[in-house]
Amino acid sequence: MRGRSIEVSTLSIGIVSASDVAGGAETHCVALASGLRRRGHEVVLYGRCPGWDEAGLPRQPVELGPKWSRRTLAGGLLRVPMERHAMRGLPQRSLFHLQFKREQLALTRSLSRRAPVVWTEHGRWMDGVVGRLLLHGYARASRHVAKVVCVSGAVADDIRDAVGADKVAVVPNAIDTARYAVTPARRARARETLLPPRLRDRTVAVLAARLHPDKRHDRAVIIALATGTPLIVIGDGPDRARLQHLADGRPDTLFVGHRDDVAEWLAAADLYVYCGTQTAEGTPYAVLEAAASGLPIVGFRGDSGSDLVEHCGGAVVSGPSEVTGDLIAALVLRRGTGVGYVSREHGLEAWVDAYERIFRECTA
Repeated sequence: MRGRSIEVSTLSIGIVSASDVAGGAETHCVALASGLRRRGHEVVLYGRCPGWDEAGLPRQPVELGPKWSRRTLAGGLLRVPMERHAMRGLPQRSLFHLQFKREQLALTRSLSRRAPVVWTEHGRWMDGVVGRLLLHGYARASRHVAKVVCVSGAVADDIRDAVGADKVAVVPNAIDTARYAVTPARRARARETLLPPRLRDRTVAVLAARLHPDKRHDRAVIIALATGTPLIVIGDGPDRARLQHLADGRPDTLFVGHRDDVAEWLAAADLYVYCGTQTAEGTPYAVLEAAASGLPIVGFRGDSGSDLVEHCGGAVVSGPSEVTGDLIAALVLRRGTGVGYVSREHGLEAWVDAYERIFRECTA
């Protein structure tokens, strides 16, 4: 029952989520659940999330459709009554945690009748008519939420008026920095194992992302071609064919597809090229992971998350033409300058501390 005091120290957290594409929000979800379970809390996923089963986390299937988008919205709205009915069958929990708009707008009121609901908001709010309409529905649904956790101050600024300042908290994204720590031995092994022999003595750039047109990864390819810098492209997506065509079969631009060993590829590289969108990113995991690996980073002015690049000792440019061989050579000398910042400001344990504190406050 909502509002009852939870006297025991262990929390029982139900995460309701349905996602089929691995991304930052999904990484966040798996990392948070893993951290809370290490502290003895019970965490169960109702739905599906890439990486969840691989992490050995408990999950129960629930009939939820795909995340809402322009393509799926009409069908998604028709599914709402059925999905709300499915929520009635979930076991009692201390609280429920939701991350995606479909669950937030459609299911919060139903779930809040049984336990407090906490949202995490990952991205900047969209502009235009669709954004305004969605914000109206978001504001109505937020009447039934206990707290909205935003991954950056900019994300919080976008929703604060709609939700109410008292319900908004900021907890920047975090990573397990130990996973990305690079020793000379690890770096040498990664270069020997992953890089073709012709690239092992050269400065190698890397990007790791879902290859979507909105992120304009062509900028990274253009830099590589213009400066003669080998580029490793990790990831897949709808823009891969176009990017490969732009690379024109150049042997120094390698598309290796989706990989589960991204940390090793980062250890093997010398430079990271971050291409974001102008609206979607909050605190991009790609930048945190690259900086924790010691990589200097090139970002682009106007991309959401580019401010983080500067905190990590990287360079923010207006366009690919500003990246020269001399700039790359200067950046490579900055290797390791972002490690301390990420460890201090985006360490995993402090992040789990913040969420644990918020969850306890909401259940008290």
